[in-house]
Amino acid sequence: MTLILTAWIALATAAISPGPNLVAVASRGLGSGRRSAFLVAAGLACGAFLWSSLTAVGFGALFQAYPGLLRLLGVLGGGYLLWLGIKGWRAALTGEGGQIAPVSGRGAARDFLHGLAVTATNPKVALLWASLSTFVGPALKYPGLLLVFICGSAAIVFVIYGTYGWLFSTGRMRRVYRRFQSASEALFGTLFGGLGAVMVHRAL
Repeated sequence: MTLILTAWIALATAAISPGPNLVAVASRGLGSGRRSAFLVAAGLACGAFLWSSLTAVGFGALFQAYPGLLRLLGVLGGGYLLWLGIKGWRAALTGEGGQIAPVSGRGAARDFLHGLAVTATNPKVALLWASLSTFVGPALKYPGLLLVFICGSAAIVFVIYGTYGWLFSTGRMRRVYRRFQSASEALFGTLFGGLGAVMVHRAL
């Protein structure tokens, strides 16, 4: 259980930090409110369920056999975040093409699938789960522990992104975001760019 708890702490830390998952749920919260944001968060949680399930089918062994794949994911994920950082700063300077912009909901199924698609194609998430699988995979030999890890991971992701969704759906947050939109874009651009630079540096 110690390895599982450590993996959950790493997962929570990564989920709290900026990335495409946060952009997806915050944009829906700003544009359509709490329900739409929660549906996106549910899709993200389902993605975490699927990613964590891969720990049972040798996902970690693949990266142990081919460590270069982890470096490749680090470069791809870091490069993607650097691009988001540049995009955020461009939006701060020009007022166009913001990272977190109000997005209207598209119905329950499409909002849920949007969250699932974002986390399934997110290089940052792929790198996280690749790293976690090499770390915690050997501890998940028993079905009971595997089930606990999978369900716990999904719950952590839903709680964190659901909280973000609730926060960005409040009227106060919407007013604050509109008032300080340029500063917010600069902040997120800096966070995205900094995290991306760290990921690329570690990979190289």
